[in-house]
Amino acid sequence: MTELITLISHMAQHNPTLNLLMLMVIVWTTGVICRIIHQPPVLGELTAGIIFGPAFLGLITPNEMLTVLSELGVFFLMFYAGLETNPLDLKKYRVQSLLVGCSGFLIPFVVAYLACLLFALPLGQSLFIALGLSITAIAVSARVLHDLELTDHRVTPVIIGASIIDDVLALSFFTAIIDIGTNQGQINWLLFGLTMAKVILFFVVAIGIGIWLYPKIGKYFSSRASKGFTFALIMALLFGLLAELAGLHIIIGAYMAGLFVREGVVSQELLTKISDRFVAITYGFLGPIFFVSLSFHVTFEIFRTHLLLTMVLLLAAILGKLLGAGSGALLGGMNQKEATVIGLAMNGRGAVELVVASIGLQLGLIDDQIFSILVFIAFVTTSMPPISMKLYLDKINYNFR
Repeated sequence: MTELITLISHMAQHNPTLNLLMLMVIVWTTGVICRIIHQPPVLGELTAGIIFGPAFLGLITPNEMLTVLSELGVFFLMFYAGLETNPLDLKKYRVQSLLVGCSGFLIPFVVAYLACLLFALPLGQSLFIALGLSITAIAVSARVLHDLELTDHRVTPVIIGASIIDDVLALSFFTAIIDIGTNQGQINWLLFGLTMAKVILFFVVAIGIGIWLYPKIGKYFSSRASKGFTFALIMALLFGLLAELAGLHIIIGAYMAGLFVREGVVSQELLTKISDRFVAITYGFLGPIFFVSLSFHVTFEIFRTHLLLTMVLLLAAILGKLLGAGSGALLGGMNQKEATVIGLAMNGRGAVELVVASIGLQLGLIDDQIFSILVFIAFVTTSMPPISMKLYLDKINYNFR
């Protein structure tokens, strides 16, 4: 059996098509199993990545093809999340989103930083770890909300809006922490202010295009001949480019683009066509590749060398996010059940934390061991929302609208 696994793994390393074929067969199989046992498919995708990826069997190997498809996966996940979100709901629940976003970032940051102090970690390293554990991955939240059929509940715009605020705060702290780590504790306030100005300018431009430009040109893209799907994709890439120019992740732009491709801006017929095509390519192909690939970075070596630190930081990440996001929801006037759901949903970190951790490793702010710990926590916390939310929602019978 071992020889067979080794042979298949060797063949997959030299044949990207075989590698992708095996991944899709595994994704399809785990998806069927998860539906039979009434669990979100994303849980099966994450577990499959661990079992069949480099961490265990090694049947699926990371390569350039999977990296590109994975990046496209998170892009499409966020655009489709925007399609499913009503901008009026984001406006309606903006106060709750602001409270959840701010407290859901700041409280986990403080809790994680205090945890780092227990192990006497250096200042720059402690701040960077705290940043990584305070992040919420929008794509993870969006996928879980879709899998659990919560997109019509009022907690969804609060969670998505709060996740965006969370990412903006993370960007701000990220810039300052890099300055502290690379400039002997000094912050370049000019660079920090410039970064924040670019972020604000991006949202002003994005909202301006969505409110003023889309309504004027949307009517010209409501027929089959006008290639509405392609036009929507062009706008998503344009918004993604604008986000990158502002120093944000491309997925923020994709989400903003999806927000404005809705009924009232374009025809209901076009919206249905675009939605059907995006859901097929996102949840049937690219999205699963993204979630499987998250598991490729997991290593079990840290359990031998840094077990206590890993467990303490994992506990700080989970409890900090639950306390922060949940308390923000309660302050915003939401009930206890809603606050619990929001706290559980905001615990997903995923690719966003991996991106931040990889940059910290490249800049020398963290070492290989801390990087591995952050990767492990990203995987565990990405796996938690679909399980914890499913169990909790079953318990309360979804009666929290």
